[in-house]
Parts: sequence; structure tokens; C-alpha cells
Amino acid sequence: MDQSKGLSALGYLSFYFAPFVLPLIIFFVAKEDAVKHHNKRAFISQLIPIVLGIIYFIFFIIFAFTDGIAYETNYFFEGWIFIGFIILAVLSFGIAIWNLVQAIKVLR
Repeated sequence: MDQSKGLSALGYLSFYFAPFVLPLIIFFVAKEDAVKHHNKRAFISQLIPIVLGIIYFIFFIIFAFTDGIAYETNYFFEGWIFIGFIILAVLSFGIAIWNLVQAIKVLR
């Protein structure tokens, strides 16, 4: 196996053990453009669930401390928080599968 293929695949597979940190390190250490390209894609794909999770958490805290959820008078926000969590979970799962598929494609 070529070393560049291995580093590229490792960037994608790092979603499961060192998300967004390892692709960033490989991006700055690697000299080949193909490895940098794949690790940049891996970094962005692994950063998306983290950023969306932070946004979701901020909205959750805001809604939790407003009258709507704290006093259970507004079920609209509770529904949106649940829907947001489901969307975040499905998106994260989809990105995990995408990273696995990309790693397999790189190794071929």
C-alpha cells in the first residue's frame, strides 16, 4: 500500500478515534497535494457535526431557560429541540458512513 493512500485513509478513519485533530495534523505534516486534499475534506466533514452540535447545545440552553420549556407552557420549542436532535444524530451518522466510504475509496 502506498504511504499517501494510507495517510489519506487515516484522515477519514480518524472520525472514529480522533476527529478533526488527526486530519489537521496530517494536513500540515504531509508534503503531497493528494494527501492534503483528502485530509482537508476529512477535516471539514468531521468539523460539521461538532459545529452543529455546539449550535444545537446553545439553542437547547436558551430554550431550557426560557418560559417555554422551563414551565412547560410552550410545546413548540420542545418539539423543535427533539427534531433538532434527531437531525443532528442522523447527520452525524451519515457523515460517519461517508468518511468510511471515502477511506475505502482511497485505499482502492
